[in-house]
Amino acid sequence: MTSSPHSGGPGRRRLVLASLVVVAAGSAIAWRARSAARPAEPVATAPAAAPPAAPSNPPDPPAPSPPPAQHETQAAPKAAKPLDEQQLMARLRQAAKRDPALALTLAREGNRRFPSSPEAPERSSLAIHALADLGRGMEARGEAEKMVNDYPDSEWVREVERFTGAHRHRNVRVNDAGVLEYH
Repeated sequence: MTSSPHSGGPGRRRLVLASLVVVAAGSAIAWRARSAARPAEPVATAPAAAPPAAPSNPPDPPAPSPPPAQHETQAAPKAAKPLDEQQLMARLRQAAKRDPALALTLAREGNRRFPSSPEAPERSSLAIHALADLGRGMEARGEAEKMVNDYPDSEWVREVERFTGAHRHRNVRVNDAGVLEYH
């Protein structure tokens, strides 16, 4: 029995089904991002001020600013000391509630600096949610695919699996002794 070119076949049906799953997951991520978006707050504008009256006496010259080297020395200690992991995580959790762009930056910095810490799965999850909130669903899905394979036993992975539909890819085989091996 031969199949007609229009009926497809098992391979074509699988391809169509896989495409539908990807489209559904992308739609779910986009819907979540749109539903989580907050309306912009109106910006208050000050009424136009009248032009300043010309002063009768010329103003005093401005006070000289400190030399640049002295100014840089004062600011350097704040910039030179990076946040430790717990400080970074506290800032990240706060940013995740209100500023997805900052949350994404902090999560990526934390995963770069502390790649194998116990906090890494949570940082990855927060980065995935930030990407979705920023309307970058395809990037979020890619990060989710990586995360579920990097941290397979984490509770954060289960949350990301529910959120994105990404699941761990396993290579399973039966060894010579008849036992399943996972790779």
